[in-house]
Amino acid sequence: MIQQTQRQYYLDWIRVITILVVFLFHCARFFDYDDWHIKNSVLSPTANTTTFFLAEWIMPIFFFISGASTWYALQSKTASKFITDRVKRILVPLVFGILVLSPHQVYLERLTHHQFRGSFIGFLPHYFSGWYGLGGNFAWMGLHLWYLLLLFVFSLIALPLFLLIKKHSRKYTNTNPSLFYLAALIILLALPGCLLPVDGLVGGRMWGGWSMVEHLVLFISGFYAFSISGTKCLWLTYRYGYLTAAFILTAINMYLFLHHFRFEFGSAYYLMKILLRAAVCYSWMFTILGFSESRLNFTNNKLKYCNEAVLPFYILHQPVIILIGYFIVQWNLPVGVKYVLIGLSSFSVVIICYHFFIKNSSFLRLIFGLGKVRPLTEKN
Repeated sequence: MIQQTQRQYYLDWIRVITILVVFLFHCARFFDYDDWHIKNSVLSPTANTTTFFLAEWIMPIFFFISGASTWYALQSKTASKFITDRVKRILVPLVFGILVLSPHQVYLERLTHHQFRGSFIGFLPHYFSGWYGLGGNFAWMGLHLWYLLLLFVFSLIALPLFLLIKKHSRKYTNTNPSLFYLAALIILLALPGCLLPVDGLVGGRMWGGWSMVEHLVLFISGFYAFSISGTKCLWLTYRYGYLTAAFILTAINMYLFLHHFRFEFGSAYYLMKILLRAAVCYSWMFTILGFSESRLNFTNNKLKYCNEAVLPFYILHQPVIILIGYFIVQWNLPVGVKYVLIGLSSFSVVIICYHFFIKNSSFLRLIFGLGKVRPLTEKN
């Protein structure tokens, strides 16, 4: 049975705000200590600390919210319509990103890492040589678009489970989960990290600082959480408690990070560290969900515009950042000035591309996963 549900506008606000945070995160990647496509000659401990803090919850909330959005999508769509929409909205932009937006990023990475010498045109034939991340160049995951790849795959493999949860969801309509529900989510998220070694495509934390399995757990958890109507009361009622817990747990986590604590896989300390990481993640996610539902559950023309622009912005932002950043990091300027210049110039270019080219072009809207052009006042 297909039914209509009221739109949860605070989820749209979270999506818009977090994609801006991801943008700022990627601008900082030129200056942190981890390897990236392009690095500045001078690195910044501030950037390194900031990117570590953000990586602990930024992509998990994307997958959790994606699970929630899937719950609402399946209230008004059949399984076949859902899959068709996923192909149009996710797979098409992903293929475009792999073939069009990724080659120059890989080229500039190989150039700055002294792994290739020559022009971009001369590099193009080499782009299809081997798999990126496995010794080759072909960006099979679209580089930063790996989120779209995992989301598409997760949507397909979890769909039977989602339909089963949807079928039985009415049994839990009046259920009010306790704080033990949050503890269960934390333990569930920690299990893959405790059981899987930190290497390889599945268990490795190459997916935004988390493993593929952990993202799948978050995606399913988001769907299940929103299938229980009382769950929202849990983060809405205790939002100040989650905020307090987030500060305390993050302080402990940051202390371990800044003092370079390393624990052996399988040891008791390692298990405690993984549990701490999961608790930090969920405390920030539930804090954000609680305060967003309390303060941001409304819509206006700005949200309508930004909500449609989110996907094109996400798709375009890193290719633009990499291209602009390649030149700016070569200038003799302080790190802070370079960061601001990269951020402002990249943001401007992406917004111009969306507003003047993508927004009103039927073809480009298709490529960037958007539907047909509709007047702003007709969107809901």
